[in-house]
Amino acid sequence: MPSSTEERLSAQLDEDITKGNLHSIKDFYESAEPEKQSSLLTGIAERAAAKAQVDILNWVFSEGFQVAAEPLNNEIYHQACFAHSLAVWKVLVKNGVDLNGYHSEFVGDALSLEAYYGNIEIIRFLLENGQDPNDAWGYNDYEPGVCALIGENPSMEILHLMLQHGWRQQESATHIAAAELGNMEVLKLLVEHGADLEEAGPWWFNPAVIEGDKWGTALYRAAYKGQREPVTYLLDKGANIQFKDKKGRSILWAAKQGRNEEVIDLLEFAGLKE
Repeated sequence: MPSSTEERLSAQLDEDITKGNLHSIKDFYESAEPEKQSSLLTGIAERAAAKAQVDILNWVFSEGFQVAAEPLNNEIYHQACFAHSLAVWKVLVKNGVDLNGYHSEFVGDALSLEAYYGNIEIIRFLLENGQDPNDAWGYNDYEPGVCALIGENPSMEILHLMLQHGWRQQESATHIAAAELGNMEVLKLLVEHGADLEEAGPWWFNPAVIEGDKWGTALYRAAYKGQREPVTYLLDKGANIQFKDKKGRSILWAAKQGRNEEVIDLLEFAGLKE
């Protein structure tokens, strides 16, 4: 158990980091026993990242700190993600941190997290500095494209940036989400950039619980939700009308659940039978 003196010192260090008091932090570090300085640097780095104290973070690296090569649940990676700070990511990248080298069970990765919150400048920086949009996934396997579509601050610009930086949409369900939600701007963008209209994966949170037996293509899900405009568009783009879900149910069956007579008529006119 830590002593009361150690607890007071830790509390003082936290306060100094929060206030950006680098002079006091240097004194504290230099007065520590040499065998404790390495772990102390790590603790300071993690707290500085969490508080977005860039001067302190730069100093820690100048003292020889290196981010541990722990790809899963690395604490400084966690704190950088939680900070939502472009400046923090700039320091980490400047000091050789591989943006594709870390993942978190709690937040996924930086690209997906910042896509959810719509932090465009951080997304741009991550992509420009090597973050691979094809190897990113968020908490509970939400992909960054879906995060950008349904997050707290939905952003078309993030989708554009991902496409510009090589997002291939392989096994992506972002266009399925767009079709189901009736977001024609996003649907058209993704289809025009090669979205796979045969893809039939789920996009929503916890798919085993939410309509888990009704996974389907963009056309199937749009029909299921009664989305006339996406259905019309997808039919025009040659989407497969013969798709059936895992229980053998047709797109016409899905449309009848959606109860939009215009959608049902469109599919029947296209030659679909249940």
